[in-house]
Amino acid sequence: MKILVVDDDKLMLEAISHNLKKDGYEVVIAEDGYEALSIIDKVKIDLIISDVMMPNISGLGLLSLLKQFYFNNIPVIIISSLDKADMVLHSIGLGAVDFIRKPINFKNLLRLVKKHKK
Repeated sequence: MKILVVDDDKLMLEAISHNLKKDGYEVVIAEDGYEALSIIDKVKIDLIISDVMMPNISGLGLLSLLKQFYFNNIPVIIISSLDKADMVLHSIGLGAVDFIRKPINFKNLLRLVKKHKK
């Protein structure tokens, strides 16, 4: 299973990648939504884990574009330190399959990844 992790925080990218690789997943990383879209055009991605707050294209902007052009064929788990109910609902409304709050509980993240495994 190939997972795309999108976050502008290099430490967060490293931590998520490390935990996913340790569990046997193949991981591709992107530092913003533009880079993520470029990767999605070239590589078959099975799941996306994306932060909300990023430069250029936010996680919600990425979700919107995925909904428009990829018809939500790639499940997306949104991660954010903003866990207000409207943010969660907006993410789900745009097509996210799950939402997880930062700081990330990696056991919980791995459980969600397994839940949405194709």
